[in-house]
Amino acid sequence: PMFLTELRVEADKDSDMCYTLISGGCGEVSVMAPTIHERNNWLKKIAIAQKHISDTERSILHRQQSIRARRPQGLLRTHILSGTKLDSWGKGMLQSFCEVSLGSQAHRTSIATSPHPKWDSTMQFLVKSLSEDVLCITVYEKGYFKPNEFLGRTEIKIHQIYEESRSEPGAQPQLHKLRLHEVKSGEVILKISLQLFDRC
Repeated sequence: PMFLTELRVEADKDSDMCYTLISGGCGEVSVMAPTIHERNNWLKKIAIAQKHISDTERSILHRQQSIRARRPQGLLRTHILSGTKLDSWGKGMLQSFCEVSLGSQAHRTSIATSPHPKWDSTMQFLVKSLSEDVLCITVYEKGYFKPNEFLGRTEIKIHQIYEESRSEPGAQPQLHKLRLHEVKSGEVILKISLQLFDRC
């Protein structure tokens, strides 16, 4: 593949219907269009696509910088309790753990040995955006002499946690059972509480 952000177009000196696509890591590809009009159309579409991806990357970077620059809006306390039905491949006993992240903040649970592990791990995250932040949980089987094996992932939006906490003010931490995705079976059970900071 050639990445649009690294792509350079050079005209062919000998033909008005030919041009060359040049990418630093992928070499060169010579292209010949059936007509000069088609050649100009293709070049125009490449230029439009390059501008679009450049504008999109700039917008994403600006939004990330804006989120990082924001003052935290609250504190998310997370208690990863346990998992169920992780052994979708019939291996028996698993040594598993969770990687839990919110933006660039990340924590790991302890390692538990069971297809129904009890991790019982607590962690905290600063919430920068109630509308955009997402708590992500990925479960792995620990690989001591090989890469960790993926056992599923799940997530929950901070906005959902916020709305549920508004409907039950002063309530105990919310209990959630989150279905693992990209695998046959599995759930993660956790408790979550959201504390908003006072705005000055």
